[in-house]
Amino acid sequence: MRALIIENNQAYRDLLTHTLAQQGFTTDSGDSIESARLYADAEPYDIICVNQDLEDGAGEVFVAYCNQHQRHRDTPILFLTENRDLRAEDLTVRVDGVIHELSEHQIGDQIVHFIDLHLDPVFHEGRILFVEDDAEVAADILGELKKTGYQVSHFTSVEAARLEFDTVTVYGSHAEAYDLAITGLDLDGKLKGEDLVSFIRSYEDGRGFIPIIAVTGDNNDKRRIALYQLGVNDFLPKPVLHQELLVRIGNLMTNKRLLDKVHDIRRELFAMATIDKLTGCHNRHSLMQYSEKFISTARRHEYPVSLLVIDLDHFKAINDNHGHAVGDVVLEQTGALLNASFREGDLVARYGGEEFVVLMTHCNAKDARNKAEELREAIENMKPNGLDLTTCIGVTSLEGGAKGDFEAMFHAADEGVYAAKEGGRNRVVYVAVA
Repeated sequence: MRALIIENNQAYRDLLTHTLAQQGFTTDSGDSIESARLYADAEPYDIICVNQDLEDGAGEVFVAYCNQHQRHRDTPILFLTENRDLRAEDLTVRVDGVIHELSEHQIGDQIVHFIDLHLDPVFHEGRILFVEDDAEVAADILGELKKTGYQVSHFTSVEAARLEFDTVTVYGSHAEAYDLAITGLDLDGKLKGEDLVSFIRSYEDGRGFIPIIAVTGDNNDKRRIALYQLGVNDFLPKPVLHQELLVRIGNLMTNKRLLDKVHDIRRELFAMATIDKLTGCHNRHSLMQYSEKFISTARRHEYPVSLLVIDLDHFKAINDNHGHAVGDVVLEQTGALLNASFREGDLVARYGGEEFVVLMTHCNAKDARNKAEELREAIENMKPNGLDLTTCIGVTSLEGGAKGDFEAMFHAADEGVYAAKEGGRNRVVYVAVA
């Protein structure tokens, strides 16, 4: 991506160049309208940054030139000014954003936000759930949304929309997730717009937090307040003005996308704190943090829970004879096998070194033994990096409602591992919790 910077202050020019470079831009820069025109005529740019006060005149002159330029009339333009009261709408030329020259940190943050807003494709796309049974209103809104590039799923009843929303289990920044809901209120079916709002807000995952716009011809203040309390984010009066529709959608969609990015970062940080990077399994800290809750929940609801301790045979010899890089391949492939072998509700963790622990929910002793034997055979057949590999697996269980904690279960399964080693390795041994 390319950026053009027209700024007569060298310090600000350097700051803009550095900030844009961090976002993946190569830059050209100048300090005058004359140099800016030469650049604009010679090169296509993805973003143009212009100061209000240039060496040979006002920045608006060059902006006006860009507004009429065949190549740059749609290029996002960022206007820099020392006038803290100036807004984009105060100018007689089209600019897409105004940055007030405050601290370096504030300028950098504003530039990154502007790039996200105008150049990140995620801010120009989105999936909308649309419910409206008035054919004329629906056709009008659908036509405008599709021209803008939004993906729209239109339904004439809350029942149909509810079924669709329930089947789309992804949320947040996932490409298939819904980003916004628009609903009429006074629909002909048994369920009304308020019911759809309540349904969406009942979800405890990210689906329950998507923004909702209500379309209504009823401007009754009492009803509007009740809908705000129910979870509606914004209203559109009938007849719908196209520009107002797009502005309101854009504002809500932008905020939602920004929150998605924050949540993505939080999930990444959480994964870094809880997942073993080499194997993709939970790490020991995560195991110790969640194991007691895992077991206490099973005890409270009186369903069985089982634990496996898996210890790879002669792993030190693999490291000594083939090197730690090969040892890492063995651990990585073992982790991948374990993650693929257990259910979503089970907890698979690397306990340390070549030792793994698996907690299995709703799993009794017989099923745990069978699962451990299947796993032992799968590891023997895995042949990571062409090497023969076997394992000792200790197994233990707590039947529904039985007393016991993680420490007791781990101790019993670890005894099973020791017995398997004493018995010749490559075997499964069950030990009951004392």
